[in-house]
Amino acid sequence: MKNQLPKRLSKYFWDCNFHELNMEKYAFFITERILNLGDMDSVKWLMNQIDHEFLKEVVEKSRNLDKKTRNYWEMVLNDREPAY
Repeated sequence: MKNQLPKRLSKYFWDCNFHELNMEKYAFFITERILNLGDMDSVKWLMNQIDHEFLKEVVEKSRNLDKKTRNYWEMVLNDREPAY
């Protein structure tokens, strides 16, 4: 399957048919899930799969990112101070 996810990421998609997920079709959903739940290794993998503009789009438009995750990625992407 094209753009199939590495097996090590299956723990983040317990509620899905993991073998049907791919970056071509479900990039937004996969990005949200890894940003919310992923460890450093999975985030590094993700960063090699998507571009900076797509990451910004997900952070801006996602309804599923938790507040802390969104704040963190906004700081990283915009290189600014935390919003306390």
